[in-house]
Amino acid sequence: MERVIAWIDRTPIWLFVVFVATLGLAPWVPEPHIAEKIRWLLMGELSRPLDVFDLVLHAVPWVLLGLKLARETWKDFGPRARRSIADE
Repeated sequence: MERVIAWIDRTPIWLFVVFVATLGLAPWVPEPHIAEKIRWLLMGELSRPLDVFDLVLHAVPWVLLGLKLARETWKDFGPRARRSIADE
């Protein structure tokens, strides 16, 4: 797990945004695929293993982007965030 977190910390945020814009939202027409799968999940129609795998596949970029944003926010505002001289 530490290797995954280290990889997320090393990877630039723009790469995660590109990942979301391509795989996370594809196909774009008539609606993003992940929106359709989430709707199926909420309506209880997501039952085939292939559909569950498809949901996971399209959700991974969103999860990675969320983790990256959370890690960046924690670095900036967490308890060990760097404090300026004026704050001390």
